Amino acid sequence: MTRTPSGIRAVGDLPWGTHFCQFYEDRNDLADALVPFFKAGLENNERCLWVTSEPFGREDARDSLRAAVPDLDRREARGQIEIIDFQNWYLRSGNLDADETVSQWLGRAHSAVGEGYSGLRLTGNTFWLECDGFDEFADYENKVNREFSSQPILALCSYCLGRCRPTDVLEVVRNHQFALTRRRGSWEVIEDASLKQARSELESLNSELERRVLDRTIELERALTDKSELFREVHHRVRNNLQIISSLIRMRLRQTHSDDVREGYTDILGRVDAIALVHDALYASDELIRVPVSNYLRKLCDSLVQLRGREDKVSIRLEAEDADISLDKAVTVGLITTELVTNALKHAFPNGMKGEILVDFTCKNGECTLVVSDDGVGLASRQSNFRSRSGLRLVSSLALQLGAELSEAREPGTTVCLQFPQG
Repeated sequence: MTRTPSGIRAVGDLPWGTHFCQFYEDRNDLADALVPFFKAGLENNERCLWVTSEPFGREDARDSLRAAVPDLDRREARGQIEIIDFQNWYLRSGNLDADETVSQWLGRAHSAVGEGYSGLRLTGNTFWLECDGFDEFADYENKVNREFSSQPILALCSYCLGRCRPTDVLEVVRNHQFALTRRRGSWEVIEDASLKQARSELESLNSELERRVLDRTIELERALTDKSELFREVHHRVRNNLQIISSLIRMRLRQTHSDDVREGYTDILGRVDAIALVHDALYASDELIRVPVSNYLRKLCDSLVQLRGREDKVSIRLEAEDADISLDKAVTVGLITTELVTNALKHAFPNGMKGEILVDFTCKNGECTLVVSDDGVGLASRQSNFRSRSGLRLVSSLALQLGAELSEAREPGTTVCLQFPQG
């Protein structure tokens, strides 16, 4: 649980839910511990509740705290701190009602958090307690110890040593996480032996847990580095293999004189380059499983125009958002883009006609849209079904892999639109 400064040097920072006590001899002891205790709470945006009793009443508490917190009156007026007499808190019904009093504390804590405070800081002075009522009050303290442990509450109970029997002191220490007492002018912490041992064991376990977490974190970071290097090596080898395939195809292109064969090789080369560019993008990126689409499509479109030798006649305008998609989807999107752009380059601008191809990619609310359109002559057969034309059957098949909705418009030019989940 979050820790908060106690304001008491001997104690330091404490976790919310701490319930401890103070043994005092006179009013100076009370002021010496409680004033810095509440000063720290006020400065830490906490709601404070000070329940007073003799020998340090409401006005004594207010005057002492005002000397340390000059704007106390303003804080009190806006409700950040209440200073009330014990009779108006512990004895509202005439006698101590443990359940009702605990319920009051918890209610104030919940209200404080609801109003934007970090929690509730409180103290109660037990000077009013008579010896014959000590056992009943010990039961109340035991209930407080249980109920406060998981709440945004920091509680300091004050006990006058002169009014406590030796057995009472032991009972008080047992019902609190630790106690403060004066020794040679300085506050010292006293803990119940079993609690002290448990705290020591807990600290030892925490240290061991922190060590194990650190060791495991180092192991995971090393494994992640190894995995990243493995991915990078895989992308590098795939890219090299694709470059070899691309070089072989280009060599065959230079050797053949058949226009039909050259056309087939060029189509294959465009598809190989589409896949190779994905691995280029991943190899050059810190992200090894997702592809930045904008940069990838830009390189792909430039490559396709150069491959067809149409850069002097046809321009490609790319409008792509800075989004990323998975490796599998990037390959599929690249192949679809290659088919659509290639189809436009081959058929939309015949006889040296000039024109423009638009490639538009957007992602919004987990949905991606790819649009490829041209301002060319349009499709030769307006009655033909999109999925039946041999040149575009691959697009339909790839769209099914994406789970994409595919649509087409044919006037003017040709526009193909795919919508699919980003994933």
